[in-house]
Amino acid sequence: MTDSANTQQVDRRLALELITTVLAERPHLPDQLSETTTLDEIGMDSLDLIVVFSRFEEQWGVPYSEEETDWTVFENLGHLADTLVARARTAGRDLR
Repeated sequence: MTDSANTQQVDRRLALELITTVLAERPHLPDQLSETTTLDEIGMDSLDLIVVFSRFEEQWGVPYSEEETDWTVFENLGHLADTLVARARTAGRDLR
């Protein structure tokens, strides 16, 4: 496996950890969340997404805009994590 692929996997894992940590604070969500968990099945809405984006911005300095808080564009938590990683790379941020 190349360094680039390893970096991508680590960044994705870190983004997923942030997402699941934030969502674990919500009492209505199941204990087990995975990259294949859909936002619809856990009742995630734009408010939850704003909290995830805010924490991501706090932790890695990657800003977001309110136009990006449409939760319906994300297929599952893995897709959300991939989007966060891509945004960090575009902003020149390293998640490690």
